[in-house]
Amino acid sequence: MIIIFSKNYGENTTDDVLNWLYHHKKNNEVIVRINGDDLLNKDFYIDISNSEFNFNNQKIDNQIVNTIWFRRSFDEDFINIEPKIFNEFDNNKTLQNHLLSELGTIYRFLESFLDNSVWINKYSESINKLKTLKLAEKHGLNIPHTYITNKIEIINKLIIENNLITKPISDAVTFYDSDSHYMMYTSEVSEIKKEGYIFPTKVQNKIEKKFELRIFYLNDIFYSMAIFSQNDNKTRVDFRNYNRQKGNRNVPYQLPINIESSLREIVKDLNLKTCSIDMIVSKDEKYYFLEVNPVGQFGMVSKPCNYYLEEQMSLFILKNYEKSRNEIKK
Repeated sequence: MIIIFSKNYGENTTDDVLNWLYHHKKNNEVIVRINGDDLLNKDFYIDISNSEFNFNNQKIDNQIVNTIWFRRSFDEDFINIEPKIFNEFDNNKTLQNHLLSELGTIYRFLESFLDNSVWINKYSESINKLKTLKLAEKHGLNIPHTYITNKIEIINKLIIENNLITKPISDAVTFYDSDSHYMMYTSEVSEIKKEGYIFPTKVQNKIEKKFELRIFYLNDIFYSMAIFSQNDNKTRVDFRNYNRQKGNRNVPYQLPINIESSLREIVKDLNLKTCSIDMIVSKDEKYYFLEVNPVGQFGMVSKPCNYYLEEQMSLFILKNYEKSRNEIKK
């Protein structure tokens, strides 16, 4: 059996990998996809005492499951609290956070329940982006000078000395309302016309880039793409602020051996089987590490560069499946 943990919407990557899995798999391989909201909308139960897990009328035996790909789980805004009276509840946000914590506990339990399986990443293996910056330095990579502060005067002093950008300390999120959505982008920092305190914020020295790199790591191979975003005012700070009328030029890229070696050590320390990595090459030809994301989208690297990563991911899953199955037979 192969299990894929994902989510229902916004996950074309999972859909494409599943299509390739069904194309390459043998007849006896069972594939089960469990989306985050399936835990609310489909039948499942766990009998802890008898070590039973049943999902959507499918018994999942912890001695039979061979390979699990943890892709994603859910977005934090997917819970609609019932009954509707809770919309008027003063502690509505506290209740929502509690329910998300309940679901997270289930995911972490399933990691231990299915501990005989080969896991390709895990829910509990969250990445601290500040720690990975220090890890990159440890392995010889350049990083932008990075500061965390809650004091406006410190930010304004840093602006005098350097051009600054700001980005989330953790993961960027998307906010939705009835007819729009709002995304977090990397943004330039200008002087703040007041004094005092703000919410703790990350600012970094702005790197004048020659181009950006988006890298997908799989099966000990780095699939890299150069993004020429610096010549477009819309994308020069953050390529995700796409210019729909005139897209950036994206081309396959071969990383230097020493950069690959450093990245390989980071991936090893983080115990990741797959991940997406963001870097920048500066105008003076220096490589700067920005961040690593265990569940980053890789379709945007796969298609422009003809890497066929969705198929490569399916073959990697099946390879792990065969390996674990042979070990069980022994």
